[in-house]
Amino acid sequence: MTKFIKNTFIIFFILIIFTSKGFSQKSIIIFKTDYSNNYMNYAIYDLIIKNIFLYSNLKIINSHSNYSSYNKIKSQIKKLTINNNANISIAYQIQNFKNGILINYIIFDNEKPNEWIEKSAYSKKEEDLFISINKILKDIYEISKIKNKITYIKEKDYISLLGYYSQKIILTNNEDNIYKLFYDFHKDNIYFNIDYLEYLTDKSDRISVDIIDDLIKNMQNYINKKKNHYYLYSLGCMHYGKYKVNVILSDIEASIENYNKALKLKNNYYKYYYRLANAYILKNDYDNAIKYYEEAIKLNEYDINIIKEFVSLLKRDINKNGNEVISYLKKIIEINKNDEEALEEISKLYEKIGDYDNALIYYNKLFEVINYNLYIINNETKDADAYDRYIFKRNSIKLNIESLKKKIF
Repeated sequence: MTKFIKNTFIIFFILIIFTSKGFSQKSIIIFKTDYSNNYMNYAIYDLIIKNIFLYSNLKIINSHSNYSSYNKIKSQIKKLTINNNANISIAYQIQNFKNGILINYIIFDNEKPNEWIEKSAYSKKEEDLFISINKILKDIYEISKIKNKITYIKEKDYISLLGYYSQKIILTNNEDNIYKLFYDFHKDNIYFNIDYLEYLTDKSDRISVDIIDDLIKNMQNYINKKKNHYYLYSLGCMHYGKYKVNVILSDIEASIENYNKALKLKNNYYKYYYRLANAYILKNDYDNAIKYYEEAIKLNEYDINIIKEFVSLLKRDINKNGNEVISYLKKIIEINKNDEEALEEISKLYEKIGDYDNALIYYNKLFEVINYNLYIINNETKDADAYDRYIFKRNSIKLNIESLKKKIF
């Protein structure tokens, strides 16, 4: 009997090991170099990321820094990969070569820390760049041991995106015009529609919902609507938008259902948790909204806009969530030490709870940021209205600092 129990335990232990290996997810980071004024550089990054997102279960770790040079990344790739908690990393550079385009790239795998792949892919002309991108993708999928069928980038997809990418890096603050300009040409291009869907879901007006419905119909040419996470996510976005327009309960229920189905197929993408949190807010289910905001931030801890939305949600019950609010405001300031909104909120919050020492610390930081912005306005932007607003704000903060000093000293 003892021998049977021992053997059973060994078999059970082995099963646990193999099960955990089978469900473990590898993560990948693509280190970005500055792609300003180089839309081909931007296209390479964007298409690789989106293809990995659509057709693999690799966890994509966002690169939040633009590194100065490919060679600098290459010389530190092992260290950078470990520091970013990634299993696989890739860096690349693009250059003109023999009247064509050469992509030099390096792929590092943490499972083989003493070796890496370093290759080049050459395209005779700009229109053939997608072939080089597919070579890089092939190497990524082979290293990561992705076994499911991969859909590589097609020529017609890439060619139709050249104009879009060139405008994307120029009109960075005018998304509405970009999408209106290119939608008629890219209705059936999933790499374009991934961007457009996020924009439309954020708007969620009647016109946006109609366009989302159109996008979903076109997606079926690219992905399996029953098995692909992104198709289900898109359905969730459509029903989310419909609820905001028509306020029919069945739509928000359908939105939550489809977001959850998408998460079952791909549970490592932060935006799925974020959209689910938004859907639960519309349903007034704040406990679940908090739960999914937390999951989204765990997966993408540098998205300041999501953290700020979460802070607003937590502030609904400031007595219960006060410490968490302070913690997340500090997180925002760690990411961007000049974030006026976060500095002002944390200053006022500390002052309200009677922690005058910390309130003074953050008011002083805010005062420094205001002075810096005044310098920029006065010497560069020359915006008289903004200058007046900042002078008023600086005077107000100065009074708060003087008041706190009296209370402390």
